[in-house]
This record gives sequence, C-alpha cells and structure tokens, in this order.
Amino acid sequence: MLKYKGHFGVLLFLFLFINSGLSKPLFPDTIIFTLDKAEKIFFEKNLQLLAQQCNIDAARAQVLQSRLWDNPVITVNQNVYNTGYNKNGAAKWFPLSDSGETSFQVQQIIYLAGKRNKRIKLADFTAQKTEYLFYDLLRTLKYQLRSDFYNLYFSQQSLSVYKKEIESLSKLVGVFENQYQKGYVSKKELLRLKASLFSLENEKLDLENQLTDTRSDFSLLLRLNNVYPLTEVNNNSIDSVDINNLNINSLIDTATEYRYDLKAAETDVKFSELNLSYQKVLAIPDLQLIAGWDKNGSYVHNYNYVGIQVGLPFFNRNQGNIKSAKYTYQSSQYLYQASRDIVANDIINAYSKALQNDMVYKQFDKKFNDDFASMQDEVLKNYEKRNISLLEFLDFYDAYKQNSILFNTLQFNRANAFENLNFSVGKNIVTF
Repeated sequence: MLKYKGHFGVLLFLFLFINSGLSKPLFPDTIIFTLDKAEKIFFEKNLQLLAQQCNIDAARAQVLQSRLWDNPVITVNQNVYNTGYNKNGAAKWFPLSDSGETSFQVQQIIYLAGKRNKRIKLADFTAQKTEYLFYDLLRTLKYQLRSDFYNLYFSQQSLSVYKKEIESLSKLVGVFENQYQKGYVSKKELLRLKASLFSLENEKLDLENQLTDTRSDFSLLLRLNNVYPLTEVNNNSIDSVDINNLNINSLIDTATEYRYDLKAAETDVKFSELNLSYQKVLAIPDLQLIAGWDKNGSYVHNYNYVGIQVGLPFFNRNQGNIKSAKYTYQSSQYLYQASRDIVANDIINAYSKALQNDMVYKQFDKKFNDDFASMQDEVLKNYEKRNISLLEFLDFYDAYKQNSILFNTLQFNRANAFENLNFSVGKNIVTF
C-alpha cells in the first residue's frame, strides 16, 4: 500500500510538472493587427523588399559608372644601363643626362558612333527594370500578406466555433458520466457523445495546424519574433463591396500601367533593341589619341610627337554578337506579347472568380447563421431534459458547425478573390 502511494505521488508530481510547462504560453505577446498596421510593418521590415531596394541602388550606381570617361594611359620609358661612353668615358646606370634614353607618352581612347551614350542608356534600362522587379515583388508579397491576413481572421472564427462546441460537449460528457455511474444513461449513449467530442477535437487540431502554418508565413513577412498575431477585420466594409460595375477592358488597360512585370518585359524589348544597335556600332573602330616626347630614340634629339591609332575591321566586325542580339530582340518581343496575353487572361480569370464568389456570398442568408448560434444553448438544454434524442442533438451540433465553417470559408474565399483581382490588375481596384 505504501509502495502504491509512492508511485501515485510520483505520477501526480510529473502530471503537475508537465501541465505547468504546457500552460506556459509559447508566445509571450499577443498583438492584434489591422490590415493597415500589418502593411506598415511589412513595408518597413520585410527583408526581401529591403534586399531588392539595395539592388536598385546597385543598378543606379552602374548608370553612374557608365557615364565616366576612360582614364588616360601614361607610359614612361627609361633605359637602365648605358653601354656607351659618357663624357668621362664610363658606362652608367640609369643615365638621366643627354647620353641616356627617356620617353614619355599619353594615350586617350575616343569612342565613336555614340557608343558611350548607348552604354549609358543600356545601364538606364537595367536600373529601370530593377525598379520594376522591386514593385512586382512588392505586389506578390503584398498579396501573400493580405491573403494570410484574411485567412488568419476567418480561420480564427472557425476555431472559436470548435472551441465553443467542444466546451459544451465536454461539460455534457462530464454530466453524463455521473449519470452513467448512477445508471440513468446507457453506456452506448455516453460513448457516442465521447466519439463526437473526440472527432471535434481532431478537426480542431487539423485547423490549428493549418493556422500555425499561416501564422508562420504571416510572421515571417512581418519579421515578428515571439509574437502571437491576431487579425481584426471590418466585416461591414467587406460586405459593402460591389464589383459588378467593373469593366474587363478597363481593368486590362489599368494593368498595362500598374503591372510592373509587364513593364519589365517591355523594358527588355527596349533594352534588346538598343543592344542590337550598340552591337552594330561596336563594329566601328575607336580612336586612340597619342601625344609624347622622346629624348634620344628618334631621328632628332628631344622628339615631340602626336598621333592617332585605329583598328582595321578586316576580320572581326562583331558579326556574331550582332546576330545574337538580333535574335534576342525578336525573343523579347515574343515574350512581351506573351506577358500581355497572360495579364489579360489573369484578369479575366480573377474577375470571373470574384463575381462568382460575390454572388454566392450575397445569396447567403446572414441571419441563418445567427439563428443557429442562438438556438445552440436551447438545443443543449432540451437534450439534457430529454426533449430531443441524441441523434437530433448531434445532428444539430454538426449542422451548426458545418454551417459556421462554410460561412467563414465563403467569406474568406470572397475576400481572397477580391485580393486576387487586385493582384492581377496590379492596383487596389477593390478596396475595403
């Protein structure tokens, strides 16, 4: 008996220890985010955006570099050892007098046919495309952020439904266990309630796992550490959205201005066209201007001279690079047209889905869900009083759960469809 009590004491200690550890919150802080607050933190702290901004600065620095002239080249020659005789009749190291040889030359390259201006424009196009890629990354990450935001909110609403039903069923199972011990209810009825409770807890666990993944993505976008994020949505603002007055052609025209991936593809066409022109002028040789002085190495003493140097384009006329640039230009034109087709298709698809989700949502009776919620406590009381059967009670609870979750899913799908339309256009056409 003492041995049993000892084991019981150890088990009780372990149980209290484990529960005390589990009761500690995984995240010390809980923060409620509105959409504006989340976006403000996102713009300030997201590392991918900060990295892309650095790439923009790097591309602009290359524009500065392309504007610089090539440095002049200075050449100085001095003979090391004079094998001849000087005035004293002896050889001399590094003779700097008239008996030694010293020469000095300056060279400066001059680019012809507008090569320098074309290089500057090519660098400008590269910097411009880098900026477009930044805004396209912003569009993509912002859509992910807003989608996660609404997913968190409506999943939290569904989770509260599970918690409420589990709490009610847990209390009911506790009451029925006492009644079972007294012989007032059957074991079959008690096991059926426990099975329903276990099923709800497993469904709740699946939803919590999905919420954990979404919360992790949301926190990563905002660089949140040790924070449990909750989201807050103005449902009245979302309900008031009307997209029936939008026009597909107008949306496509708007996308040509705000879809920066499309602008980047258009910049590729301009870059390729200019690069083709640049490769053609590279076949034209550049000039080297030369000026110099030679003390004893020419036909006269202290020889001063100027000259030019130019290559003769007999063999290499940049034929391969010109041909390659030509095909690259054609390829960029095809890709740009393909990008336009993709944008138009994305908008048509997104607008169709937004209309469908909006239509189904507006057909849903909002009071239906409220009526279910108000009847839940009444149904529980009626079952405890045996006014309804176990099957009727469980059917109502399951119907209430399914209806609430479907309604939350419907709201999320509608909000996400609106965000997908904004993402496709590249601008917040639908605001709420």
